[in-house]
Amino acid sequence: MPTTESDESPRVPAQRRRRRGATRGPSGPAGRAPAGRRRGPVRPGPPQDEWARRLLATLTGHRTPQDLWGLATGTALHHLTTATPPYRTATPVLRTTRATQVGPGILEASATLEADGRVHAIAFRLEDRGDGVWRCTALELAP
Repeated sequence: MPTTESDESPRVPAQRRRRRGATRGPSGPAGRAPAGRRRGPVRPGPPQDEWARRLLATLTGHRTPQDLWGLATGTALHHLTTATPPYRTATPVLRTTRATQVGPGILEASATLEADGRVHAIAFRLEDRGDGVWRCTALELAP
């Protein structure tokens, strides 16, 4: 059987064939969209994340409890209006949020935050009464 030479040259990987500094399409070399551009509408996050940020802003004094009237009810509103903001000395950082659905339109959530080198916990209950608005109906702060 005679041997023939192949017309193909050795294959060079695609990434080596590109010119140095060339981009890879409209998203750039790192696969990210250029700064200042949005890919689509911003979707709201889970309700427990939104509420953890609201409660944190209220507990630090950046928001007044009156801002949550109509959104916080019962013991949660009472707790927010009577509690002294416990985190005024440091800027707390929200670390985690978790939620468990305990019934249709009812979430029990928790959030952890770090302030003054300590980790604190907030537990709260959220209810959606069928109108798409989540309301905080209970709130507990761990020291």
